Amino acid sequence: MEDLFSLKGKNIVVVGGGGGIGRGLARGFVQYGAQVALADINQEAMDTAAQEIQEATGQQVRTYPVNTDEESSVEELVAKTVADMGRVHVLVNAQGFNAKAPATEFPVEVWDKLFRVNVRGVMLCCKHFAKHMVEQGGGKIINLSSIRGQRGALGGNLGYCATKGAVDMITRHLAVELASKNVLVNAIAPIILVTPMTEETIKREPERYARVLNNIPMGRMCTVADLIGPAVFLASAASDFFTGSILYPDGGTMAFV
Repeated sequence: MEDLFSLKGKNIVVVGGGGGIGRGLARGFVQYGAQVALADINQEAMDTAAQEIQEATGQQVRTYPVNTDEESSVEELVAKTVADMGRVHVLVNAQGFNAKAPATEFPVEVWDKLFRVNVRGVMLCCKHFAKHMVEQGGGKIINLSSIRGQRGALGGNLGYCATKGAVDMITRHLAVELASKNVLVNAIAPIILVTPMTEETIKREPERYARVLNNIPMGRMCTVADLIGPAVFLASAASDFFTGSILYPDGGTMAFV
């Protein structure tokens, strides 16, 4: 019987592969048999991620510099990964960042940067990798969104929430437009993740995070490890009739709040 969750023979490109989410997902993909390439604007972080993955799995991953704000850089990334790997079966958009400010004081330059990285970069990667996937007869795209694309948040998150709402709609629109081409587009939208950055914030704002936990029925925050299962599912044959879906690793929050 076919192993529906096996990624053997799959070539996966993880954009934002130098970040915590990207490198965690890349490691999971390698463990399930995929050949993985990391792409990131931060070469040092990407090299560290590649080394960590090799030490953990014994497998090498390719690395490619990219600036997703520049269309020519994304086009070059597609050309290089296709030339080196033969074809790209799965694209993962894990790039992104957050910057906070009160809504009435939100700096327009910060707003613009959030949309360039979190939305424009995702759109450009989807555009050019999808073009390759259409030509090769199909493929899969996984976008990293957030529960904040569907639920507002306190703490100055106006820009972040707006960009993740945009990622959700990019995902849904592409799913509809590309379904007949066998290009499947889905997203993973977790609740707040435990990362070194959030751990420091928790120490500074314990009361705020106590309120966050009160809205998570499972009583804990999400970890990168919680995202590997959904990502492997969406990259594998197990999800071959899924497109336009947004999976919420949120401990029950969307059902509760």
